[in-house]
Amino acid sequence: MKDRADPHSREMALIVACQDPPFGVSPNEALAPVKDDLDSNGDTRPACLPDWG
Repeated sequence: MKDRADPHSREMALIVACQDPPFGVSPNEALAPVKDDLDSNGDTRPACLPDWG
């Protein structure tokens, strides 16, 4: 679903992470957590949420 809504959003997030990393962080260091987060989004539902049926 997220790819259908905005197919370029993942690419743009990675570009921004590389081009504008936080102060004192290398572009590669900034990119790793963004990739991890993007790869995990939508994979599983958090266990803490109630089952809405």
